[in-house]
Amino acid sequence: MEIRVRYLYAIMLCIANMILYGLKVNIATAIIGMVKKKPGLPDWSDECPEYETPEAAVTDIDGPFDWTASEQGLVISIYFAGYLIGMFPSGYLADRFNTKYVLLTCVLANAILTILVPVVASSLYTLYVVRFLTGLMTAANLPIVNVILGKWVVYEEKSMWIGIIFAGTSIGTVISILSSGMILNYVGWEAIFYIHGALPFIWCVVFYIFFADSPEEQKYITEEERSLIVNSYGHRAPISSKMKVPWKSIFTSVPFLSLIVTNTLGNFCWYFLLTQLPLYMNKILRYDIKSNAAIVCAPYLVNAFTNPLLGRILDWGRRKGYWSQTTARKSAVFISMIPASVFLIIITYIGCARVTSTVLLTLSIIFSGAIFVGHLCNQNDLAPNYAGILMGITNTPGTISAFILPPIVGSLVAEGHTILRWRYAFWINIVCSVLAFVIFVIFGSAKIQPWNYPIEDVENWEDNGQQQQETRQEETKT
Repeated sequence: MEIRVRYLYAIMLCIANMILYGLKVNIATAIIGMVKKKPGLPDWSDECPEYETPEAAVTDIDGPFDWTASEQGLVISIYFAGYLIGMFPSGYLADRFNTKYVLLTCVLANAILTILVPVVASSLYTLYVVRFLTGLMTAANLPIVNVILGKWVVYEEKSMWIGIIFAGTSIGTVISILSSGMILNYVGWEAIFYIHGALPFIWCVVFYIFFADSPEEQKYITEEERSLIVNSYGHRAPISSKMKVPWKSIFTSVPFLSLIVTNTLGNFCWYFLLTQLPLYMNKILRYDIKSNAAIVCAPYLVNAFTNPLLGRILDWGRRKGYWSQTTARKSAVFISMIPASVFLIIITYIGCARVTSTVLLTLSIIFSGAIFVGHLCNQNDLAPNYAGILMGITNTPGTISAFILPPIVGSLVAEGHTILRWRYAFWINIVCSVLAFVIFVIFGSAKIQPWNYPIEDVENWEDNGQQQQETRQEETKT
C-alpha cells in the first residue's frame, strides 16, 4: 500500500498544533496548585440559588506561592504579550526562511521553556520572562502552518486538510486540560511542566529526520506524488522565499484589508469562550471545578471531528462545481460567526436555565471552531507565496481580543457577578462577530491575488491559473 507523504506531513502539523496549544493552556490548571489558599468565600452570584455548589465539590490546593489575583492573571496573560509582539516577525521569518527549521525551533523552544517554569517559578519576575518568551516563540505557529499549506497541500484537498491540521488545536486543548488535572491531583504541579515539556522532543526528532521543508526537497516520497503536489493549482515553490514582497499591493488589496478586519473582530467570540466561559459557568451557572472542566473540554473534542468534516464537504462541493472556493470560505465564516451569536443572544436572556445555557454554550464553541476553516486560512487562499507574512499581519490585531477581554469582563463584574453585567460582555462579542461576517461577505475573497506572482507573470496569471485549475478538476473527476 502506497503511503502518501503529504498526509503524514499534515498529521505531523496536527500533532505540532496539539503540542503548542497544549503547552499554551496547561498553566491555567497548574496555577491552581501553585498558589496558596485564600481565606474567605468565593464571590458567587446569588441569582441562581438552586444551583448552589456543595462545599465538598470545591477543592482548594495549598500551593507554595503567595501571589495576588493580579499576579496570577499576569502569569497567564503575559504569554499573549509575547504572542502578539512575535506574530509579524515570525510570519516574515516563516515566509523568508526554511519553514521546517522555523517550526522545529518553535516547538523545541516551547518544550524547553515549559520545563523551565517550575525551575524559575520561585522568582515571579523571572517566570514572567519565561512566559513572555514562550508566547513569543509560539507566535510562529499559525504563519508556519499557512506557509506549509501552500507547499504541501493539493488544492482540491485544501479545506479538508486544514480542518485536520487545526483539529490539533482542539485535541491539544482537551488533552492538556484533562492530563494537567490528573497530574496535579496525583503527582503535583511541577510534573505538569516536566511531562508536557519532555514529550515534544519525540516529535522534534521524527520531524527532523523524516520530513523536509518542501516536496521538491523531500527524500521519502514517490515521484508521482511529488509531481501531483508540485503541479497543483496555487502550489508554493521554494523560489517564493526569494521573491520581493509587494507591500504596496498587499496593503491596497481590498480582500486582504477586509481579512484584517475580519480577523480582528472575528476572533472575539472564540477567545471569549476560550478564556471566560469557565468563569461564567462557575460564577453564574455554579458548576464545580470537575464538572466545569469536563463540560468545557467536550466541545473542543467535538471540534476535532467537525472541522475536518466541514472541510471535506466544502472541498466536495467545490470539486462538483456547486460553489467556488470564495463561497466555501464565506460559508465557513458564516458558520463560525452567526450561529454562535444567536446562541449567545439566547443565553443572555434566559436567566438561570442551566441545562439550556450549557447546551447553547457548548454549541457556540463547536460552531466558533469553524474559524480555522474560515478566515484563519484565508491568507493562504489570497497569496500562498506570502501566506506567513499575511498571517503575521492579520493575526497581530487578531490577538488583541485575547488581551482586552479578560480586563473588560473583570471591570464589568468588579462589583459582583450578575446576569445583567455578563450580558454586556456577551453583547460585545455578538456585535463583533456579526460585523466580521458582514465585512467578509461583502469584501472577502478566496481567489489567488495577482500580487502573489512575480511581476513578469502578472499579465497571464489569471488565465494560466484558471486553466490549471480546470485541468486538475477534470483529472479528479476521471
